[in-house]
Amino acid sequence: MEHYLDNAATTAVLPCAREAAVAAMEQFGNPGSLHAKGTAARKLLDDSRRTLAAALGCKPSCVTFTSGGSESTNTALRGAAHKNRHVGKHIVSTQIEHDATLNTLKALQNQGFEVTLVAPEMDGSVSAEAICAALRPDTAVVSLMAVCNETGAVLPLREAKAAMLDICPRALLHVDAVQAFCKIDLPMGIIDMMSLSAHKLGGLKGSGALYLREGLQLQPLIYGGNQENGLRSGTEAMPQIAAFAAAAEERMAHLKENCEKMAALRDQLICEAQKLGCRINTPENCAPHIVNLSPCVGRSEVYIRVLSDQGIYVSGGSACSRGKKSHVLTAMRVSGKNAEAALRVSLCPETAEADVDAFLAALAAAKKMF
Repeated sequence: MEHYLDNAATTAVLPCAREAAVAAMEQFGNPGSLHAKGTAARKLLDDSRRTLAAALGCKPSCVTFTSGGSESTNTALRGAAHKNRHVGKHIVSTQIEHDATLNTLKALQNQGFEVTLVAPEMDGSVSAEAICAALRPDTAVVSLMAVCNETGAVLPLREAKAAMLDICPRALLHVDAVQAFCKIDLPMGIIDMMSLSAHKLGGLKGSGALYLREGLQLQPLIYGGNQENGLRSGTEAMPQIAAFAAAAEERMAHLKENCEKMAALRDQLICEAQKLGCRINTPENCAPHIVNLSPCVGRSEVYIRVLSDQGIYVSGGSACSRGKKSHVLTAMRVSGKNAEAALRVSLCPETAEADVDAFLAALAAAKKMF
C-alpha cells in the first residue's frame, strides 16, 4: 500500500478537476475565435474565472490565468518594481521565500534595485517587528509568502501591511499564496498581488493565477496577442484552467473541515515524531499541512530512498531544490546534522491517519540504520 505524504510538492488531481479538464478538451475551441466553438470556449473561460474569483472572494477582473506560481510571482515582482520606481528602488522580502521570489529579486538587484531580506527566527517564524524594521520610506514593494513551503510557517501579513501603511504607504504588497490558498484564510483586503498554483490543491500542473487588486495595472511579462486583458498573452490553456477552477471550488467548499482534519494529523505527527527523538523545524504558528522534522541522524536522501522503497513518499524540502542544501533551514541556523537529515511531510485532505502511522513506523525503523 502506498502512503503519499509529499503534497507540498504536488497533489493528486481531484476527480472534479479531471472531469473538468476532459470536458474542456472535448470543447477544444480557441477562446479568441469568433465562431461557435470559440464562443463556447470563451464562455468556459469566463465561467472558470468567475469560479476561481468566487473561491478567492474577489471580482473576476482581478484574476489573470498563468502557467503557475513561478510565472505569477515573476510577473508581479517585475511589474510592481518598475511600476513603483517613482516611489523608490527598495524591495523587502524574507530569506525563507521560494526560489521564484528570491531569484526574481536577484534579477531586479542586477537592474539597480536594492533588496532587503529579513531573517527568520530560529524556530522558522518571521517576526512582524523584523519586517517593520526593514521597511523604509522608499520601499516600493514588499513580497511575503503566506505559508513557507518548507516549514509551514505562517507569516504575519496583516501586521506587515499595517507597518507598510505607516512607513511606506505607497508600497505594493505581493503575497506568495501557493501553499496557502485553500489551506488558511487569506486577508484579501490588504493584498495587492498574489501568486497561486493549481497543482498544489488538486488541479493540473502548468496552471496558476495572478490576483491583482481592483484597479492595479502592471506591465506584462509575456507579450503577444493580448489575452488575459493584455497582462498574459498566449492562448489560454483551457483544460488546466477549467480544472483549476473546479479544484478551488471543491476545496473552498470544505475548507473548515479539511483544515481541521489536517491540523489534527499534523499535531499527531509532531507529537509522535518528538517521541522518536526528532527535532521539529516547524514553528508553533504554522499551516495545517506541512511539518518539517529532523531525525537528528543520517541524511535525508537516505531516508527518502528507504521510505520510498516501502511506498511512503516524503521529501527533504522544496521539490525545486532536488537535494541541494535548504536555504530555509540555513537561514533558521539549523545545525549541520539536523539540516542534512531534515524531512518535509506534507498532508492533504485525503491523507488518512494510517498514512501518518505508516510513516512514523518506517521512520523509527530507518533511524536504527544509523
